[in-house]
Amino acid sequence: MALPAILDVAREHLFADIDKMAASGLPELTINHIVRLRDIYSYWINFPSKRDRDIVAELKSRYGICDTVAREDLRLIKTLMGDLQRVTKDYMRYRTTEMLYRAYDKADSQNNPRNMIAAAAQLGKIHQLDKDDERANIIDKMVPVVLSFTDDPTVIGIQRMPGFREKQKKLKEKYWAEQTLDVEFEEIDARLDDIFKPSTTPYGNQGSESLP
Repeated sequence: MALPAILDVAREHLFADIDKMAASGLPELTINHIVRLRDIYSYWINFPSKRDRDIVAELKSRYGICDTVAREDLRLIKTLMGDLQRVTKDYMRYRTTEMLYRAYDKADSQNNPRNMIAAAAQLGKIHQLDKDDERANIIDKMVPVVLSFTDDPTVIGIQRMPGFREKQKKLKEKYWAEQTLDVEFEEIDARLDDIFKPSTTPYGNQGSESLP
């Protein structure tokens, strides 16, 4: 089975729990790759002064991968990061979400519904669940194009040809054949390369030498 495109998967599951990724049907190889990208992604956020060569070296040191694979991971991570300001916000949202999950679980274990509601409310706030999804609104407003096929030339501004249908019918009766006919042929002994050899004269014609 072909592996899914790693960049698309990483965009959707970069901060997802391993069990959730497995439950969604991702192959183990892909999950391990996502975890590796997430690890170095977080490492670079914590040490933003690191250069590309430092990240490549870190990947090779931590995971024992070759230089080519490490550089491809670097490219993927930089694509995922985009500009640092946006990534920092995404990362902090992820960290806050994790903390609120733990707060909710603790409140649940202590049978404290007030704190459970508070944690859930904060989760909804940082993920803006009270606002409409702009992408969903765009999709809702999209109107599918209804295609209507026609052989009427006037729809593109061309006038009808008088008696076209009759001419078409006569031509079809004249040239249409339900069966193919076998014809005799004779093979010739010829060098096709010589016959179709391009002309070497500046006029594109072998007879051009006779021109004045």
